[in-house]
Order: sequence, then structure tokens, then C-alpha cells
Amino acid sequence: MASIRSLGGIIVATLALISSTTALPHPQEDAECGPAYVKVRDPPTFSNGSTPIGWTPPPTGWIFKPWHQVITSSAQTAQLRNFQWDPTPIDPAVPEGPVNDLSSFQIPGSDTVYTSYGVATPNPNYIAVMDYRGTGILENATSQYSWLGWGCDGNQNPYYLTYATAAEASGTPAAIDFMSTVDTGLDEDTKNAVIAALKQSKNEEIRKIADSFLSNVQDGGRRDLGRVPECDDDCKTNKDLIGIIG
Repeated sequence: MASIRSLGGIIVATLALISSTTALPHPQEDAECGPAYVKVRDPPTFSNGSTPIGWTPPPTGWIFKPWHQVITSSAQTAQLRNFQWDPTPIDPAVPEGPVNDLSSFQIPGSDTVYTSYGVATPNPNYIAVMDYRGTGILENATSQYSWLGWGCDGNQNPYYLTYATAAEASGTPAAIDFMSTVDTGLDEDTKNAVIAALKQSKNEEIRKIADSFLSNVQDGGRRDLGRVPECDDDCKTNKDLIGIIG
């Protein structure tokens, strides 16, 4: 589940954090949804982080659905248009294993859809933490993603948010990104509840990030184009990104 974090230097995919799952219906009609059920943890890799009582990772397979990036703390990512993420298990028989991290987006002034591919592998030491590595021209791009929160908003639309470590290859700072199954994003009350919870973090970095969120550009420009369901060997080279990165 990754998002492209930089248009200059090496592009780094960022939302690959996943704890795989059994797909749930959309919207989640029987789930406990909305701001009252928001639970957000700090990245478990932080020495001074905390996890609220009752926080649980997503069930296996839950992430395997189409996502839109709707909020980010990364100024670079916010420049992209109609960012989508379409994760699938590399081995369908092992949904808790490595994930095809396939994202796609448009850039300002162009309707061309670009793709970015990498592999996200569950971290052996932490729950709901993924280690990402790009392929092809992005083979040196790495990052780690911690799942901070997930659920469904007041409109019963699934969402999640992740923390991505800084990407040394491109000089991209750490960021928090929000994903939703609808391109209009979370309802206002749920969004505000999530951000308020982040601002109560015991970690100063998380609190600072929570003051810097930007809305992603979701202008409907891909609604009639369909999703990008898979990435073949040519796609995995990421060569089409050469024309848009510095």
C-alpha cells in the first residue's frame, strides 16, 4: 500500500504497511464505525511510543481492497493526483505473507497514469509493521511502515493510516498518510478524531506531523478509467517513472 513520496531523486513508495486479511464488505455495514471507535497507536518501533487498550491489528486479508490516498503530511505526495493503491498477496495461499505493493497516480497537467511497484514484507519483530523495497530502478528505495490506526468512518467506509520512516535514498522525511476506500475520504468527524488522537501522542515527532497534514488531490480524473489490478514484469521495472523523476 504504498504512496509515492518524492518526485525528485528516487521515488519511494510509502504506504506499504500491511497486516493482511479476509476482505470485508464495502461499506462495512455491521462494523463499529465513526469517531467514537477511533483508536490510534504510536509506531511500535518508537521507544517512547504507546498503544491504547483495545488496539488490534487489521485482520488477515483486510487490506486487499482498492484504496485512495486522501491525506498526507508529505508535501511531495500531496502534489500527485488521484493516487490509488491496489495491494494483493504475492502468494494467494499465504495472505499473511509478502505483498505486491502496487500504486498508481497522475501528475499535475497530465492524464497519464503512472505506476510504482515494490514488495512489502511483514516485519518479524513487530505487529502490523511492513518493510518495503522497490524493484527495477527503485531497487535502492526502502522504507518501513507502521500501521497506526484502521477502521471505518461515519459513512461506514474503511480507512487506515500509517507512519513511514524517512527514505534515505531520496532524502524524504518521515510521514503519516491516510487511505480510504472512497476518493472523497473520511467524514469530517472521524478525520478530526483521528488527528486529535495523533496530537495526544507521547512522541514529539508524531505530534509535529499531526500539525502538518495536507489533502491529497482526488479530482475524479480516474473514476472512469478503472483500477490498475496487477503489475507484469515490465511494470515491475518502474521504468515509466524515468520521465517524471529528477
